[in-house]
Amino acid sequence: MPTAFDRFKREGEIIGRLVIEYGEMEWDFCLLVSAIIGDLDPALKAMYRTRGETQRIDVGDALARSRLPAGRIRTLYEETVSHMRTCLKLRNQYAHTNWIDDPTDGLTFVKIEDIAQSHAKADTANLQRYRLTAEIVEDQQRFFVDVFQNMRYLNLEIRSLDGSQPSSGFHYVSPMRLPMEAKALG
Repeated sequence: MPTAFDRFKREGEIIGRLVIEYGEMEWDFCLLVSAIIGDLDPALKAMYRTRGETQRIDVGDALARSRLPAGRIRTLYEETVSHMRTCLKLRNQYAHTNWIDDPTDGLTFVKIEDIAQSHAKADTANLQRYRLTAEIVEDQQRFFVDVFQNMRYLNLEIRSLDGSQPSSGFHYVSPMRLPMEAKALG
């Protein structure tokens, strides 16, 4: 059965990776939280006993944020968590869409959750479509890579500060440019 990604292979490859690799980002966040609180067991159990990506971020943040003193590391942590939420928004957008290969507009999608949230009667004739290009998904991939980098930097930096690991050699990507997003058509 042909799909939109038969023609838009590069875009499909990147979107697939963003959706799947978000789970790796959650794990890196769990490791960061465990480094901050000094114990993997409660970080892992508190974050992964709940369902839902937003709840995992919220639980991890509740465990970690107050343990970081005001200053540079806490600011970088807060920035990284905010960027992780942007990654989650992109991941969820792609995980809950219907894809269309339009001869005129190229690769487009509709956000099924937006339709479900509307109080109006569902009408497939008037769906808001969004155009997605290789340039946009490549920029989103760049953003994910930078968030991974920053998460790993913080994890290693915190372990270095508490003496449990030597200096990391990683660097923090800052300032981070937010990723491009799909453009609404019509």
